[in-house]
Amino acid sequence: MKIRLSALVVTLALLLSSWAMAADMLSHKFKVGETVLVGFPSNNIKDDAYIIGIVRKITLKGDYQIAVRDFVEGHDYGLSCVPIAVDSAGNETGQSGWELWDNTKQLTSQGLEYIVPADKVVKLAKGKLNFIDRYNVYITYSRWKSNVPVMSIDRLQSAEAEAAYADIPGIIPAFKVAELDRASYFDPKNGRPYWPHESVPHLTKLLDHIIEVLDQNPKLNQLWRAKQRDWPAIESNMKTYFLVDAIDKSVKDADNLLAEDDVKKADPEAVKKLKKQLRYLGQDV
Repeated sequence: MKIRLSALVVTLALLLSSWAMAADMLSHKFKVGETVLVGFPSNNIKDDAYIIGIVRKITLKGDYQIAVRDFVEGHDYGLSCVPIAVDSAGNETGQSGWELWDNTKQLTSQGLEYIVPADKVVKLAKGKLNFIDRYNVYITYSRWKSNVPVMSIDRLQSAEAEAAYADIPGIIPAFKVAELDRASYFDPKNGRPYWPHESVPHLTKLLDHIIEVLDQNPKLNQLWRAKQRDWPAIESNMKTYFLVDAIDKSVKDADNLLAEDDVKKADPEAVKKLKKQLRYLGQDV
């Protein structure tokens, strides 16, 4: 009886799982005439692209033919969209869409519609919010890189939470570096900029963290230290891309700080450690 009951439970669980999967698939089906968003997110976020369009047809494969209403310029849509030549009524003309599409970074709405992959199509409202959330996280990161004085550590920590919500956890490790970097140059309590000699002991903590991150990730370490960087490999992963970027900035800024005269006032042992760390990270100090 126990075996039969156990088998029944497993069977029910499998059925429920199948129903859930089917419901999830159905939730991603869009009808002809529905306005949708076709998203092409980028690992570096700054190159995110998307299309807003109206579903005209559903192909046998389940992909969507859309009439474009708006799009982000710059992305090469020729890598992911198939142009279909249509007349003013939206009927296919039989002409090659590729012959009419002379600039694949532009999506003309005159004489062309486009077949787009079904897995890139989402509800308009949900898609717009997701891309806005991604962009806002990236703006916070960019403001840290540009050394905006009013950028607080609390704001960086908030951006981490926003990144998790926007489903881009790959950028979070870079924010960890950014927080330690920010704490090296500004007093976390009142935002007062540190004198260079005050920054030195904080920078040793930052570089300890960076060295640990690199030592624990041999592939990242190799990509970051390479004299001629393999950018396609770096850009293929969000975590790698932003860590390389954040480490670059942090190491360069720490190296530049040593040239300040005020550093002479710092604890000699802290300066010695900082120089040793920078040499380990490939700096000529």
